[in-house]
Amino acid sequence: MIEKDKRVQHKGYLNWVASLACINCGIKDETIVAHHLKGCYAPLSGGMGRKANDYFTMPLCFKCHDKLHKGDEDLRETQPYRIMQTLDRAFKEKIIRFEI
Repeated sequence: MIEKDKRVQHKGYLNWVASLACINCGIKDETIVAHHLKGCYAPLSGGMGRKANDYFTMPLCFKCHDKLHKGDEDLRETQPYRIMQTLDRAFKEKIIRFEI
């Protein structure tokens, strides 16, 4: 039997991402969620019945999240860049720390 890679989960990081403004439209309200990378860069974006790792997320409001899941190509194609922006901010704000 081939084992699946274990997905990295971090609820604290997801909560922090959801506290940011929408990376697409800039709105900051109670509808912001941490959107997981979807539809590109498999298997990093999950796969059959799987989500991407929690660090591969970006903040989206309900409307933008809905647009992405309904096939908005611009949003889908910019996911990797926007996730990198979110990760960059997390490192700068010391939400994620790297030590050797």
